[in-house]
Amino acid sequence: MTTTEFTTDQLKEIEEGRKAGIDVSVYENPGYLAIQMHEIRLGLLENLPVDIYAHPDFDWFQMEEIRKGLEMSLDVSKYADPNISFDRMRQIRKGLEAGIDLSDKKNMAAGVLQQLRKATLEHLNLSVYINNGFDEDQLHQIRLAKKNGVDIDSYVIPDFRGISIREIRLGLEHHIDVSVYASREYTWQQMREIRLGLEKHLDVEQYKNVLYSWQQMREIRYGLE
Repeated sequence: MTTTEFTTDQLKEIEEGRKAGIDVSVYENPGYLAIQMHEIRLGLLENLPVDIYAHPDFDWFQMEEIRKGLEMSLDVSKYADPNISFDRMRQIRKGLEAGIDLSDKKNMAAGVLQQLRKATLEHLNLSVYINNGFDEDQLHQIRLAKKNGVDIDSYVIPDFRGISIREIRLGLEHHIDVSVYASREYTWQQMREIRLGLEKHLDVEQYKNVLYSWQQMREIRYGLE
């Protein structure tokens, strides 16, 4: 194998390994990108069992997540699978760090896993929403509502985007009547204008007509203020 087979960055990783006295033969392979070599080199420097992730099937993001798990003495077999994207690996790893095993839900989207992990740490149950197909943005707002002790269940439907649920959550937290605008007829911007009006005790009847654009609603709200 000649040096001409390697890029300059790859040769740098090999040289750095030799200087450190580690066995560079583990990653001295032109099939690895330099950044993959880097992750393997870091593992070797820490005497980690890099054979778990020293394989071209793992991209360097995945290698990093496995390496970090090994550094924490976690059971990386829970997620060391090339078919698991690095962002899902990350949520499983962070879960394991907190004593939560999410590996049986590895097929969920990374954002959903993140909300599930955070909810579990906060002793909240999002399973009903997850089972009903709510996405990560929706789950984020529902989780915040439950964390803040707000009963949002009566107003949440799958049709609402996360940012619309946010407007409902903020309204409930400010103890206003969100039923005035918690409707699929309104965009989230329109919801926001009505919410802001209610919070300031304005007569929102004057502009809550769905035919008004949110910009028109805002101008009327400014006038009422």
